[in-house]
Amino acid sequence: MSKTISAAKPTTKTGREYHLHTAPGDLSPLCLAVGAPGRADMIARQYFAPGSQRFINRKRGLVARTGIYKGIRMSVFTTGMGGASTGIALPEAVRTGARIIIRVGSCGSLLPKSKPGDPIVVTAAVRFDGASHIWAPPEFPAAADYRVVAALMNAGKKVWAKNPHLGIEATTDDFYNGQGRPDLNDEISPAMLTRHAEMLRLGVGCYSMEAATLFTWCATQGKGLPSRAINAVYAQRITNEFKATGDELVSEIALEALLLLAKDRSLDGFINRP
Repeated sequence: MSKTISAAKPTTKTGREYHLHTAPGDLSPLCLAVGAPGRADMIARQYFAPGSQRFINRKRGLVARTGIYKGIRMSVFTTGMGGASTGIALPEAVRTGARIIIRVGSCGSLLPKSKPGDPIVVTAAVRFDGASHIWAPPEFPAAADYRVVAALMNAGKKVWAKNPHLGIEATTDDFYNGQGRPDLNDEISPAMLTRHAEMLRLGVGCYSMEAATLFTWCATQGKGLPSRAINAVYAQRITNEFKATGDELVSEIALEALLLLAKDRSLDGFINRP
C-alpha cells in the first residue's frame, strides 16, 4: 500500500519537498537563492569543487545544488521569479537545511552612478510585492541582516576591488508597469508613473522582484534567519541602457560573503539551529 501524503504538508512520494525535491540535510546552512536554474548551475559549475549534488524538479524547473567552495559546504537553490514563487521555495529550503540566505539576482538600477554589470547590495526593500503581506502588516520593515550586509560589502571590496553600490530595492510583482515600464499597449498607468517618480524622488536604489519577500519571510516565518540580497545591474533606468551581465561577479561576491559569515561566531546559533 502506498504511503498517504498529507494535503496540509505535501511531499513527493519519496518524502522529499514537493517543489524543490530536497530532503532534510540536502542543503547547507550557507545558501544562495537565485531565480533562474541556469544561474544555479553556473555557480555550481564555476565555483563548487567537482562532484556537487544536483536536485531538480523537471516539471517545475526548480534546481538546487550542494557542493564545496574553498573547503566549505554551501548550497544554491532556485526560487523562480517573483515573491509568490519565492514564498514557496523558502520554507522548503529551510526545512532541508538552509539557515543563512543570500539572494543573488539582477535588477534595474535607479542609481545614476551605476553601470550595467555593477553589483548593488540591498539594504532594505519597499514592499510592493504581495507575498510579504501574508506574514506581516505593511508597516513591518523588510530589512536585511546587518552582518550579511557587512560581509557582502567586505567581499565586494575583495572581489571587485571597490565598494559595491548600496541601495534600497523596490520589490514589485510586475516587471513592466510595476517598474514604470510600458505595457503591451505601450502605456503606463498614471498610478505606476506616479509611483516610479516617487521611487526616484526618494532615492530608491533599484527595482527587482524578490528581496522584500525574502527579508520579511526570514524575519517572521524564519524566526529571524539572516538574509540579504545582491543584484547585478542589468538595466540602467536613468540612462536607459540594458545589458545582461555581472552574474559571475555578484555570485563570487556572495560566495565570499558566505565564507566570512561561516566564521562569524554570532551566527553559530542560526547555522546550528535544528
